[in-house]
Amino acid sequence: MYQPLKIATFTTGDELLEPGENPQEGKIYNANRYTLSGLIPQLGFELIDLGRVADTLDATIEAMKNAAAIADVVMTTGGVSVGEEDHIKPALESLGEMHMWKVKMKPGKPIAYGKIGVEKGKVPFIGLPGNPVSAFATYKLFARPYLMKMQGATELSSRPIWLKADFNWPTANFRREFLRARLVNKRQETVVEIFPHQGSGVLMSASWAEGFAVIPEDTIIKRGDKIAFYPFSTFV
Repeated sequence: MYQPLKIATFTTGDELLEPGENPQEGKIYNANRYTLSGLIPQLGFELIDLGRVADTLDATIEAMKNAAAIADVVMTTGGVSVGEEDHIKPALESLGEMHMWKVKMKPGKPIAYGKIGVEKGKVPFIGLPGNPVSAFATYKLFARPYLMKMQGATELSSRPIWLKADFNWPTANFRREFLRARLVNKRQETVVEIFPHQGSGVLMSASWAEGFAVIPEDTIIKRGDKIAFYPFSTFV
């Protein structure tokens, strides 16, 4: 009998506010919680939203342990870097195994993958970054195909469209860059334009965009160069 995967999620960060709460100095809104609550059910998975967890190691360990007891996969956002209040990595290492930490991409370098050891077996864990665009990008590029493979899908790859860039990207980066972009018609052809502000905290760039424009490592782009464009629609 078919049963959808159960994905338990929680967000970390004492600085997080929920939508509707009054703005406070030093606080930001919990965009990642609602990004995942929109993305995960799109694939037919069952979402178990465990809310926000306090920025302590004990609270993170307890939340991770509880999530693994009720879900097929545990997914978090935030707390995967190396700051004083980043507890995901040590919590995972205390409960199970860390298999991967950090990828050579921008945005989204501090993504983590491992297994949580509980009585019923080892439960996969995916730790997405805390910056909203980083969480969005790493979910689309890493978490989504992993979850689909677990669910039994066989067609996982997304194919790019090669089109001309309608922008200059003059600074090469040692990491592969995934720019939020969309297609526009100019001069009787379809070209790729990018959102003017590509910071990893600018979640509006993801809602404005139609896909990722990919800049390979150590590469500069001049207007008119062919680049790979991956429509978001191929990730649903």
